[in-house]
Amino acid sequence: MLATIFLFLAALSLVQDRETVRKSEAHFSRGVEFQRNGKLDEARDAYESALKLIPNRIDALSNLGVIYARLGQYDLAIRNYQDALVIEPRESGIRLNLGIAYFQTQQMEPARREIERVLMDQPDNMQARQIYGICLYQLGKLPDSIRELENVHRIQPDNIAVAYALGNAYLENEQLTEGKAMIDKVFKYLPPAESHLILGTFNALNRQHAAAIEELKLAAKLNPKLPTVHTQLGTIYLVTGNRDLAIEEFRTEIANHPHDFTANVRLGWLLRENGNLDEAEALLQRALEYRPDDIGALFQHAQLIQARGQHEQAAKVLERIISIKPDFTQAYVVLTRVYLKLKRKDDADRLRAMIDSLNEVEQKKQPGAKPFAEPPKAIDRPVRPPGETEKPPQG
Repeated sequence: MLATIFLFLAALSLVQDRETVRKSEAHFSRGVEFQRNGKLDEARDAYESALKLIPNRIDALSNLGVIYARLGQYDLAIRNYQDALVIEPRESGIRLNLGIAYFQTQQMEPARREIERVLMDQPDNMQARQIYGICLYQLGKLPDSIRELENVHRIQPDNIAVAYALGNAYLENEQLTEGKAMIDKVFKYLPPAESHLILGTFNALNRQHAAAIEELKLAAKLNPKLPTVHTQLGTIYLVTGNRDLAIEEFRTEIANHPHDFTANVRLGWLLRENGNLDEAEALLQRALEYRPDDIGALFQHAQLIQARGQHEQAAKVLERIISIKPDFTQAYVVLTRVYLKLKRKDDADRLRAMIDSLNEVEQKKQPGAKPFAEPPKAIDRPVRPPGETEKPPQG
């Protein structure tokens, strides 16, 4: 009798499972139909209904991620792509969409990491290689970015987005001849605001500051929210000594584009020097979320926490900087002072010897150069911000 009941319950469970699968499949099919017809809200609801019945449907998770991306809800898109990849880590298409979602939210390091994994499986995927090159550019890895974008441009010479990104990378890397030639190719395709932005960038690179300001102001007038335009204006004002206007422009950029790395770093630096340490720290921390190993941002942060008297933490940051860039003399100088504050005289003496050695190498390279004894109080010519790049296709 017990065996009979067991077989009956097992058969009933199988029927219920089949019914669950049938209902989930019906919801999924409706989601696909809604998605094809551009009814994104209805598609989202249908996919979510399918997942309530069968939570580990990789197809529903992936499609739901796409829907959220198209609705601009990238955090939810990322979560669904991640859940799908837990089930099937080798799905390169889902991983590419995850990388694009990170890219769209300016999370460049996670985007780079995911796209790199896609390229390991699909080295000829030009869309992935294009996004990878732009990620490297945004992370400040200019030679690597140029190499990747050149490879894509060689295969897709008519790809305007790639040519534009490559031209900006050349300009940022001070390859002015190559940059101008590449930008000239795409100039006629650009909207007026972007055209003035490019002209302003080129004038700034040639230190024609008045002409650069004129072009950038025109760009800002035509499109007040054009990415990087206020950062570039702020940078020129900074270089020419007008710090108040620089602060104003950087604040405007961050209000429009909170993820702008350069605006966060430079405004953080200026506010640190003005004694506004709390706001400066928030800005520098945000910048380091985007580029965790950026030497400039790390150095500014080290100086800020040193100013707060947090010498142990400052020492750790400065030691990290030196591990990344062993010839960064300014970091050795500041770290020497921090070690003395911490009563680590032997470590300070060791660093002094290293500073002497680095100064000797530098003087051989540049006879007559002044040795570092104290870090500079201001950056004479800050690193220029990158230009805006075309966004990749949506997931």
